[in-house]
Amino acid sequence: MGQLPAAGIPFVDVNNASGARMAVEHLLDLDHTCVAMITNAPLTYTASRDRLEGYKVALKARGIKYDRRLVKTGDFTAISGEEAMHNLLKVTPCPTAVFVASDVVALGALRAIKAHGLRVPNDVSLIGFDDVPFAAYVDPPLTTVHLPAYGLGWAAGERAIRVIGGEVLDEPGALLETELIVRQSTQRLAV
Repeated sequence: MGQLPAAGIPFVDVNNASGARMAVEHLLDLDHTCVAMITNAPLTYTASRDRLEGYKVALKARGIKYDRRLVKTGDFTAISGEEAMHNLLKVTPCPTAVFVASDVVALGALRAIKAHGLRVPNDVSLIGFDDVPFAAYVDPPLTTVHLPAYGLGWAAGERAIRVIGGEVLDEPGALLETELIVRQSTQRLAV
């Protein structure tokens, strides 16, 4: 599960770049043009790099210049999201929307936004990635990118059985698609 590029090891993963692009396009479709990002992990991780790439591609497609000041690094924890969000809220102009490449990291971002006296989604739209079970139960319920967890497990098991059986896989990697789940943490930018 996950991938090590150029290792030649069979893998199953989600299309992280496509999922991130979909999330950022959702925010852009809601008229946000100052969209920040908090990564799920340091960029040494393939998923983190791919999600950042999807963010950049979505901006470029809409003619929005990439601003590295609007990208902060998470480290799988809510506290990293909180710290990153505090730093993003100091950037001028202040972002009106944030794509957080992990629901857990997004929890910390949500806490920081509230600590600054701002409201999600009224002041800042927030979107996560993973669609972990609690995402639907936070306040407000988190818009997120859904990972096909069952499909990932099934595909990984199926590939493992084939490799153990001595089969050489034609395509060593399998990328599964994600789905955008729109809840109440995003809304159209108020003019």
